[in-house]
Amino acid sequence: MKYIILLFTLFSFSSFGAGTTSTSETTADASEQITKLYELAEKHIYTEKYDKSLKLLKKLTKREDLGAKRADIYNLLGFSYRKIENPDLDKSFAAYMMALELDPNHVGAHEYLGELYLKRDNLEKASNMLVKLEMLVGKDAQEYKDLLKAIENYQS
Repeated sequence: MKYIILLFTLFSFSSFGAGTTSTSETTADASEQITKLYELAEKHIYTEKYDKSLKLLKKLTKREDLGAKRADIYNLLGFSYRKIENPDLDKSFAAYMMALELDPNHVGAHEYLGELYLKRDNLEKASNMLVKLEMLVGKDAQEYKDLLKAIENYQS
């Protein structure tokens, strides 16, 4: 009950005192909210609830205050589109490309785009992603190893 009263009080003050909040507090609150929603989307992905992750991630992409997290969000969006029951490879591709436009060195987007190329039977482009990963993080990085394994499985 105390928790409910505390939450009610906080929301009451925030609505009456909207003009008194500093920009840094607002930015910190928004950043915390974005992080929590992103982590929830990751949790849905880990539990293979891709439809739920898609809902969250699509909502997040509409925000203007994502900052450096924007590329990560598009990367997970592409992953979710690729992993849903009826994969939408075109939307997955578009999301990965957006992640790479926002951050050309996004390691996860390079790996997952390589895996997407394999789904599209394009071994050459998948191999190009592997080369890019090697340049970005080297052969010891998990992303490099994962894409290499996917390519090896594809060829066998």
